[in-house]
Amino acid sequence: MFPRAGHRPEGSVEKNSVAVPHRPGAGEARATVALAADVIPPNSGLSLLTRSSIKQQLYAVDTYFRDSWEDAVRVCGPVASDVARDHAFLLLKPDAVVRRKLLPALEWLESAGWEVVHAQRFRVHRWAVRAFWQYQWNTATRDRREMADHYMAATDSLVLLMRAADGSAARATGRPIPDEWACSALTRVKGGSDPRLCRPGQIRYALGTLNQQLNLVHTADEPADLIREIGICCTTDERRALYTALAAGGDAWDDAHRLARELEGGQEVLDLSLTGTVERLLERAGSEPELRRCLIRLGSGEAVSWPELERVADRPGAGLGGWDRVVLGTFLLVPTLPGVVPLLPDASARPR
Repeated sequence: MFPRAGHRPEGSVEKNSVAVPHRPGAGEARATVALAADVIPPNSGLSLLTRSSIKQQLYAVDTYFRDSWEDAVRVCGPVASDVARDHAFLLLKPDAVVRRKLLPALEWLESAGWEVVHAQRFRVHRWAVRAFWQYQWNTATRDRREMADHYMAATDSLVLLMRAADGSAARATGRPIPDEWACSALTRVKGGSDPRLCRPGQIRYALGTLNQQLNLVHTADEPADLIREIGICCTTDERRALYTALAAGGDAWDDAHRLARELEGGQEVLDLSLTGTVERLLERAGSEPELRRCLIRLGSGEAVSWPELERVADRPGAGLGGWDRVVLGTFLLVPTLPGVVPLLPDASARPR
């Protein structure tokens, strides 16, 4: 039976299946995920890696998680779950690359008490975009999904696996929470996907996130997500080498700085602010007339919808570059479908 999401009266369970209610904040809809009991492989290890019953059901049949977890157990043996709980996953996205935020991010992490154990480049192509956000993007509009395809694949991203410097996630976040996992601790100080929700002391606040999509960083929320996202980013051989490094407590700061310099050095520095983009486009002599009118309205603070601007942006002579289109689209498009509950909640949408 394929995983299903829908609304179901509390306590309702299909025969031969497991129904798990998701309970978001007050006033929000409930989501239920039901899987037939006989499709779930045994010994998935998920009860040690997530506090979400829904996630346990979904990841138990997720091949990215299963491949990666099997490799973790093969390399780390009985301490595989400890290794996952003691490390955090951070992806510095293409907007961080072209805005020259990689080295400042590394400085922030070091000052906050994190140590880099593994660093690598990874191109988040269309298939990887959908893999990363597979369980949240049932809420995403078509415009948002297509825009993510454009900007996530614009450059390589920088992937970091980290641990707290003294083995304590509490030290790395400054506010101890008993038994907090490293992934959860980093996500707590990441900041919201909405810039209005970011606060001092959070990495997105420090780096200067721009909007809900151009928000610079992604983190794995829990150890189960760390395992799964390693499965997305790495081949079998790469995973086994990575888990060996995590278990041994390697030091990859030099690799992280080298890769950051390489990535930033290979790209032109860009201003991705809406104001800067509009001004830059208006300075171009050959801009298409109707596009110019839309940009002038936008620059004056008038509301312009993304479908309206996109219609003229595709005309000959519009002259929009890839990042110009991304900036305008991510600031103007409608990102989510009203009334739709994600299969798995996004910690960035409701930061603590």
